[in-house]
Amino acid sequence: MRIILASKSPRRFELLSMTGLPFEVITSHVDEDAVEASVLSAYSEDYIHRNMYAIAEKVALAQSLKKAEAVLESVSKEADPSEEIIVIGSDTVVVTEDEILGKPEDEKDARRMLTKLSGHTHRVYTGVAILKKSAGEDTQSRCFSAFADVKFHDLDALQEKEIERYIRTGSPMDKAGAYGIQDEGALLIDSLSGDYYAVVGLPVSRVNRELQSLL
Repeated sequence: MRIILASKSPRRFELLSMTGLPFEVITSHVDEDAVEASVLSAYSEDYIHRNMYAIAEKVALAQSLKKAEAVLESVSKEADPSEEIIVIGSDTVVVTEDEILGKPEDEKDARRMLTKLSGHTHRVYTGVAILKKSAGEDTQSRCFSAFADVKFHDLDALQEKEIERYIRTGSPMDKAGAYGIQDEGALLIDSLSGDYYAVVGLPVSRVNRELQSLL
């Protein structure tokens, strides 16, 4: 049995390691902007703006599935036909009532995002797609999502100071919504309701249960 994490995220690597299962990492190189655009194109602008949370969940699931499919297709070309392969794709989306927040383009964009989130509650979805390929069988798929509602502190003088300090660390630049709850970004957060690990990047308990059922 070969288990593959289709993500270069060190956070997902650490979380999946908690399962104790041996796995390897292969990056998918999926065009995430194209996948998101494809999802959005299926709906009117009015529907999207009235259902931002539902759309964000669809984006997270679509991204996860595309990543898993891309890695499975690539690996299958060179693998022994009798080898069983499990690929795990995952994607995290940060969404407010009117915008899906991806990774910031620069420090100015990171500041805009963190300022916008301050004083409000937003939602974080992590989608997961687990694909299993076995000889002589159709590919099995398990797709699901987990989420948490995250409230940032109000935009007072201390929050503004912490935002600037956080941006200087460079950490926001590779994270959806420009923050990570597992690093100094935690200082910006007032409270959380839901799956903490969905915010980190992988709902590891559910992933473990799904994997165990496939082994």
